[in-house]
Amino acid sequence: MIKLARMNAVNLKVRDLQQSLAWYHEHFGFELQYEVEGGFVVAVNDIELVLSPHDDPDAPLADPREVRCIHTLAFEIPESEFPKLKSEFASDLGLVEFDHPHFASIITQDPDGYCVELFYNK
Repeated sequence: MIKLARMNAVNLKVRDLQQSLAWYHEHFGFELQYEVEGGFVVAVNDIELVLSPHDDPDAPLADPREVRCIHTLAFEIPESEFPKLKSEFASDLGLVEFDHPHFASIITQDPDGYCVELFYNK
């Protein structure tokens, strides 16, 4: 068995590189690190994402309200940040909130329909 140290560089296929870069920067502080094969590597706090052009920008994604886990990125945040989420994503009509015995989370969507879950462990 190989011991994993951390997750690195999840690749997201996006319709508009600049729009996605701006969204992840505005909400989470991701910064452009470098370009790769038509896409961007962005990072914040030792978390990396690769934003690359979608093969078919008109292809529909699964409806995240019905199949949430298929297109979900989950980021743990400090409990003190949790109250800020509703105002940060106030314009998101599809905001979903969970209050589970073990965690609390809010799920929003990025410009390409990927669910972004922000949670803290209780």
